Amino acid sequence: MIERELVKGSPIRGCMARQSKALRGKFRWLGLRIDLGDLSRGSTSKIIAENLPDIDFKLFDSISSESDTLAIIRLKLEYNDYARKKLASNTIIDTLTTSGKIRLVRQLLGLTRPPRK
Repeated sequence: MIERELVKGSPIRGCMARQSKALRGKFRWLGLRIDLGDLSRGSTSKIIAENLPDIDFKLFDSISSESDTLAIIRLKLEYNDYARKKLASNTIIDTLTTSGKIRLVRQLLGLTRPPRK
């Protein structure tokens, strides 16, 4: 008989069923261009947060050049349409593409996956 221990009060791993894919949260990836060059990752996130104050998003990629900045953010599916309209009202931010897969957004923006640290 195999004995199982509880580690730090966590339930035994094999006993809990994982949520099905349909029940997990749905996300969308937005590819953006900000018409300001040489922005740091923090500055990019701050500009997006100022335009989407009531939406929880995560900045995944931020690539700056001298003329503009490309960014990829992830947000919940239910906020997708609202976020696109809100960002479209700003003159310095263009929503270039949206998808359920970050790989496709990166491909359309011409970005490569950054190396893992």
